Amino acid sequence: MFCFDGLLEEIEQADIITIFRHVHPDCDAVGSQFGLKNWLLENYPDKKVYALGKEYCTQGNCWPASDVPGREELKESLALVVDTADEERIDDDSFELARRLIKIDHHPNRSPYGQRMYVFETSASTCEILAEFFRQSGKEMSQKTAEYLYRGMLTDTLCFRTTNTQSHTLEIAGWTAQFSVRIPELNRELFDQSLRDFRFANMIRSTVKILDQKLAYRIITVKEQKEWGMTASEARNFVDEYGHVREFEIFLLITEREHNGSFVYDASLRSKTVVINGIAEKFRGGGHRNASGVKGLTRTECDELISALFASIPR
Repeated sequence: MFCFDGLLEEIEQADIITIFRHVHPDCDAVGSQFGLKNWLLENYPDKKVYALGKEYCTQGNCWPASDVPGREELKESLALVVDTADEERIDDDSFELARRLIKIDHHPNRSPYGQRMYVFETSASTCEILAEFFRQSGKEMSQKTAEYLYRGMLTDTLCFRTTNTQSHTLEIAGWTAQFSVRIPELNRELFDQSLRDFRFANMIRSTVKILDQKLAYRIITVKEQKEWGMTASEARNFVDEYGHVREFEIFLLITEREHNGSFVYDASLRSKTVVINGIAEKFRGGGHRNASGVKGLTRTECDELISALFASIPR
């Protein structure tokens, strides 16, 4: 199932390695990025390894700051892009300077890029893929690296509840956990809420819009984001508050932002069994079968997106 022919050789031949993630990074993006960086530094201490990205993951408090390598180092580097379906979603366009480019991902490979691609669409997360690569390599892995990977596996599967959670997902998570992963502590770090977040969750639950008891959504305005002292990215992370309602087949959170004097909207989409990434792609977005995102919608397109998602639910 997993074939990494040539990847270890590419890594071992490179003196400088740059690692990129996608915009609006989640725990799988930063977990795979910093897990890979840490593993490389542990096993190849003489290499220069940089993790790049302008945006910050708001879930968890463990993520290091991004690196800022020099232009000449970028030009000499091997660029590894993790958890990113297409080039347009890479956070930091300096990847274009790299001498070679490799894609490591689990999204549908509709936008191939790079000299090599290691794309495994049946995997539940990119952290799952990298954990398998590390296992096959036979090289050292520390608790720190293992915990970066475990965070990504845990969150991208919604605690192993998504439909793409397979036997290998649980097996490799178990293998990763043997490196003294602090499972209870990581769960608290990722999923415990502050009092502010608890109250915000109550607000979006009590004001949710529901269509035929099957689709739930909420648009969070700029004014509300300011009132709650919350970024748009932080607000969209609450989409899973709707995921525990038995009747909801599809649920989404949409955040408003100002752009060139008007408002545009970004959406986080989730489903339990309905395939939604095809619909997201029609609105210039994309993602997983049951978890996708869309950016830069007009208000009219928000309504069209909601209607398309509602129409996709089996009756």
